[in-house]
Amino acid sequence: MFKIVEKKSLNPTVTKMVVEAPLIAKKAEPGQFIIFRAKEDSERIPLTISDFDREAGTITIIYQIVGGSTMELDTLNEGEYIHDFVGPLGVPTHTEGLKKVAVVGGGVGCAIAYPVAKKLHEMGAEVHSIVGFRNKDLVILEDE
Repeated sequence: MFKIVEKKSLNPTVTKMVVEAPLIAKKAEPGQFIIFRAKEDSERIPLTISDFDREAGTITIIYQIVGGSTMELDTLNEGEYIHDFVGPLGVPTHTEGLKKVAVVGGGVGCAIAYPVAKKLHEMGAEVHSIVGFRNKDLVILEDE
């Protein structure tokens, strides 16, 4: 079981959740994902790792409430537990040797763009972000 240490609404349909998962945080790289199951009898679904903190041992996920599984996940609150949280899965995004990059994302898809842009910036690359949203009320990760 994996403890929810932070939950924050980013807009009316998108939520940011920080989950205690030290083994996943230790190995996570931009572009990877996790598979979670909110409760024992829940459906398993994949979500992008939108950030990770190796020192704190946490993984951040950002999800849009669009169906039963994300609606069920959204019923859980800080201090409660996600039943299964498996990862990191998938091939990390290639970032080595890149000097000048445009990172593009739209809507909740910016959740995958953020860790890639962050790593490129930390590596000293010149990073330009191009993002799109249906309207200003749906903007997420503006301060990041």
